[in-house]
Amino acid sequence: MTALDVHHLTVKLGGRTIVDDISLSVEEGETVALIGPNGAGKSVLVKTILRLLPKTSGEVRIFGTPHENYAKVAPMVSYVPQFISVERTFPLTVEELFALKSGSDPKRRVHCLEIVGAQGLERQRLGTLSGGQLQRIFLAFALVDRPRILFLDEPSSGIDIGGEETIYNLIRRVSAEEKMTVVLISHDIDIVAGFAQHVFCVNRQLLCSGPPAAVLTEETLRRAYGPHVGIYPHHPEPHHPAHPDV
Repeated sequence: MTALDVHHLTVKLGGRTIVDDISLSVEEGETVALIGPNGAGKSVLVKTILRLLPKTSGEVRIFGTPHENYAKVAPMVSYVPQFISVERTFPLTVEELFALKSGSDPKRRVHCLEIVGAQGLERQRLGTLSGGQLQRIFLAFALVDRPRILFLDEPSSGIDIGGEETIYNLIRRVSAEEKMTVVLISHDIDIVAGFAQHVFCVNRQLLCSGPPAAVLTEETLRRAYGPHVGIYPHHPEPHHPAHPDV
């Protein structure tokens, strides 16, 4: 079954075209990555799919349900945004955060915290948690309702290289255990290459799509990021990420 269908989607904000006639399709159970330079429209594309921003034209279907009936599929969809930060003085605990979900099952909460490796943090205030711990908590929060499709916007933002590898491995494991479709925005080209089954390269328009080996080439990345981009080899010891030079 097709989890996500986007047909000729255009989004204009403040008189500017941010997403221009993009069409793409994601099969159920796939893990796909959206890549492209800053300002390419990736986050706007995802937020429009989630009806957080209005579309100008085009069609979106989630599990076959038209955008206009999004409320019917909303319980199947979860989203973890970019740049999750909490003030140090914020008094809400992890347990109290999960209590905000109406009808939340305590056993499910415990299970989700366990599968993301955040067990034992229930009594901690959100403001005292590290960036990596917050990533895990909000991923667990997104999983509580047993979503069928999970959208993640730059899940490694603010985490060091070791943390990036940890969060990506965590997402891979959780998506397999929960049998979810995952749509991921990322700049981590080297990690995407080994993580996603399908890659969509976006810069306002959809420039290309396909398996990582076909899309993550120097020619393709130059089209997306500009002629100054280079690909550098990945060296496991010590760790040097093979990010494009952008």
